[in-house]
This record gives sequence, C-alpha cells and structure tokens, in this order.
Amino acid sequence: MDLKEKTNQEIFIKNLFSILSADRGSRIFWKPSLLCVVRELGLQRDTIQVWFEDWKKKPGEIRLFDEGNGSKNGNRDLLFYSCSALLADDAVPVEMIECLGSLASRCEIPVSIVHSILSNRINFMEEKSFIKRANKIILSFTGQPGQPKTPNVNARLKQVSTGHFYVANQVSHEGLDELQRLLLAYRLGSHAAIDGPPGVGKTHSVMEIAKILGLNLYTKTCSSRTTESHIISYPVLGVREGASVTTHVNGPLVCAMLEPGIFYGDEFNLLKEDVQKRMNSAFDERRYIDRNDGVQIMARPGFWGIISYNPTQNLTARDLEDSVADRFIHLHYGRWPSAFKAYVAHRKARADIRGGEVNETDFNISLSWRGISRDGGFFVGKSGDGHIKWYDFFTGKLSENEPDYTYQVNDTESIIRGLGGLDGTKVNIMSELERNALPEIAFARVLSQFTDTLQSLSATGRSPMLKKLGLGDTIEEEDLELLSLHGSSARIEVAALKHYHYLLEKGFNRYLAQSYAVRLVIDQVCYGQYREKKLRDHTAYGLVQIVARSMRLLIDLSRYNTNLTPPPGKNK
Repeated sequence: MDLKEKTNQEIFIKNLFSILSADRGSRIFWKPSLLCVVRELGLQRDTIQVWFEDWKKKPGEIRLFDEGNGSKNGNRDLLFYSCSALLADDAVPVEMIECLGSLASRCEIPVSIVHSILSNRINFMEEKSFIKRANKIILSFTGQPGQPKTPNVNARLKQVSTGHFYVANQVSHEGLDELQRLLLAYRLGSHAAIDGPPGVGKTHSVMEIAKILGLNLYTKTCSSRTTESHIISYPVLGVREGASVTTHVNGPLVCAMLEPGIFYGDEFNLLKEDVQKRMNSAFDERRYIDRNDGVQIMARPGFWGIISYNPTQNLTARDLEDSVADRFIHLHYGRWPSAFKAYVAHRKARADIRGGEVNETDFNISLSWRGISRDGGFFVGKSGDGHIKWYDFFTGKLSENEPDYTYQVNDTESIIRGLGGLDGTKVNIMSELERNALPEIAFARVLSQFTDTLQSLSATGRSPMLKKLGLGDTIEEEDLELLSLHGSSARIEVAALKHYHYLLEKGFNRYLAQSYAVRLVIDQVCYGQYREKKLRDHTAYGLVQIVARSMRLLIDLSRYNTNLTPPPGKNK
C-alpha cells in the first residue's frame, strides 16, 4: 500500500478516526498517534477536516479497499500501518484493541498478531517514523512484502515437526508424557502448575506446547520484587485535552487473557503471597481480573495459565499459597536419569556440528516415537522397514491417520511402555487391569472419601476408616504428627473426574483412566515440598499412595510391567 496516494491516505485516516473514537473518554485530535501521522504525511488542516466530516456520516465504520488489484495485501498493510501509528500513544485501551481486532478479522489476519505488535512496543518504537516502523512490522510478520504470514495451527505443527529436537521424559505410571498431560489440561480447561528441580525441562515443555497449540506465550519470570503491576498492568503518564492523565498498559497476564494466549509465570512461588492471591480470579471459575485502573478484564475462551516453580527446601516457607495451589492441577517433573541426561547434553552439544549422528543406544537408552494431531489425537509410533506405523495411543489400534507433530519419548517406568499395537498377551493383561477398576459412580464416591480421609489424617493424625481398611499397624508405627498435606477441595476432584471421563471417551483402559485421575488428586495434596516430607518409614507421598491402594483406587503394578515391555536395551 502506497500512502502517497490520496485515496489510501483517506481510508487510512478514517480508520484511525474509528479506532481512536472507540476510547470514548478522549479527543482523537489530541492523540499523538494521529498528530504524528498528519505531520509525517504532510496533510493540510482543510483536508483533514473534509475527511473528518465525511467520516462522521458513518462513525466507527472500518473501511477496506475494494477487492482486486492487489487490495488484499493493501488491506493487510492498512492494519499494520494502523498498529504502527497507535504505538505512538502511551497506552492503547481495550476498546481500541477490540476495534483493531475487527480490522484484523476483515483483513484475514489473526488477532494474535495485533496483540504481539502492541506488546512489543518498546522494540518497534526505536524507529520514530511511523511509515518505516510499519515496514519493519510488515517484515517481522510476513517475512517479505506482499506475502502475509498468517499462521494457522496446522502450519505451525508442520513447522515444529521438522528439524526440531524434543524428547518427552516425564512419563506418568499410566504412560502419559508431559506434552500429552499439558494438552489434556488445556482441552479440559485446567490451569497447570509444574514443580521440579532446575534443568528438567519445565520451561522447554511449555514453549513446545505453545508451538503445538499455535498460541502466543506471555512469560513473566517472577521474583520477590515482582509486583502485580509487572504482571497485570502498569500506569503511564500521558496528556489528554491539555491535562496530564494516567493510563494503563496491559501486562503479560492481561495480554494473554484478551488474545487469548498462554500466560506462563516462571518461579511463581517467589511472588509475595498477596501478589499470588491477587490473580486467583483469573485462574478460577470467575475468569476475570480487575486491572489496576479498575477496568475488569474477562478472559476470552482459550486463555490458559501455567505456572512453574522449584520446590523450596525452607521448611518455614510454602511453595505456593494454598488458595493459589487449589486453582491448578499439579505436574511433578523428576530429575533426569544419568544416561538420559548424558544423551541430551551430548546431542545438544553437537547440534551445530555436521556429521556424526547421535545414537541413543550408545547411551543404553531406548526412545520411542509419539505424535499429536491438531484435533487432539495422540499416537504411538513403531518403526520398521524404514518407516513408522502409527497406532492410537488410547486404544492401541493401528491408525489410518498420521500425526501433525512428532516427537520422541524416553519411557522407562510406565505400564504401557513398548506398546505399539496390542498382541494377545497385552490384551489379556489390560482386561485384567480393567476388572480392577471401580464403576463410574463408585469411583466418584470413593475418590471423595479418599480426600476426606486424607484431610482427617493430616488434621488429627488419625482416621477411623484406615483401621477398617487394614492400615491400623501403619497408623500406629508412623509418626503422623509430622504429616502435612494440602487440603484438597471439590475443585480438584472436578478436574480429576473430567480427565477420567475424557480418557474413557477416547477408549483408554478404564483402570488406567481411574489411576491417572487419582494421581492428579495425589499430586495436588502432595504438591511441592509436601511431596517428600519424611515421616518415620515413609514420605508423605508414599503414605498417601498406600491409602489409595487400600481403597482400591490404585493397585500394585509391578507384576504387570514386565509383561507389557520389551527386554531392556531393545528398540521399541
């Protein structure tokens, strides 16, 4: 789009009128965005007045060029020029962002690009000319003029599937790896909290999930000096009608809520408790946050929150404030086995060196293939004859489809490792496992009794039900005065049952679905430093598992594992 043409200038200026007028409390002719544009284009006052009078006949209307004659790229540029102009203002109110979103939709540009431009104001504002700034934005988001980069989920999946390096390594007993678990949480509307020591892939997995989902990731690395202004919104001083006024710029949480995108709070436990609790309304059923200027921001469908932290060793401090912890499902990442750590380190070190493939068998580990489709399908792959056969992860049946995103997994302990199609032995074992599962209604009732029992045990050190379950000796021998657990609420039981029913609908083994839901509850009550607190003979986590087994929620899996897996050292 050539802004030297009078017609182009007129449509562009009228769109600026419409966007600026969405902020009803301001006068558009006082806005730096419009003033800078008028000055740079050398427009006369009479010309502006004529265009303004014509615009007032249909105020607020977004205008595009006529179809044909390259108008598609011109309309795309129209959006980017508008964004470039608005960066001159200290802040862009929510109403104006929504108006920009309308323009983006009509130009067939994802609204996420608008949010990305506005959230990178500091970088783009290094260029003072709004025309040169617009060209910089166009190049940033299209690669080259005339070829708009309008990313869709499928394109992103294909992009990250080639030449990328990700090996899932945090696998649950039921066989679900960290990418699958995070995707399940997203699909079921559960925000996720990841805990684990440094260097075990917490942030890497979140970045990978953002690529898979095609969502922008808004990250804040937290510390004790991080305030709510750094995360929610911060004030800036501007001028309106000749007077100084304070406006607010959206922080990463609000940007993610409006887009919608992913908010990732790294080291979230380092925030002061009142700052943590300030964001509770964004992560529970209310789904809103009161911005610091009093404007209430509602999260759009698809907004997702993830937090991570390293469990503290300070016995006088908590990892997360308890009411905050209650609003997330909890995923624990363990330390990497030595052989796997060596393999990853060696492969990354050789990433930029040509030649010499890194083979996992040299490190005595065996990786298998997995995949994810853009519609949420999970796959396991079995390599042979130079290609990979794909099976449905939940049913084990050969799939007619192929995944959009592929990766490898280092699965050393799950009950389904090595599963790539079900042979007769595996079918029999899975059937036996399923017979150990509770009926749906009974499962919901026993799960609730389980959390009540844990609450009583943590609060008083005793529970009459445990003696009925044959755990009287365990209760007598353990030092239960040291037992401390997070009090589980109905919120986590709802999340666990949602996962249970979703897995059943996908055809997952009934016992494995039950077991996974129970472990979500266990990881909730034993999150962070609660997990490894030592009693006399057991950790808190170990004791809770004993209680779960006594209530038929979990069974001893050791006798099943060897039947389901290939011999050690063999490729899957």
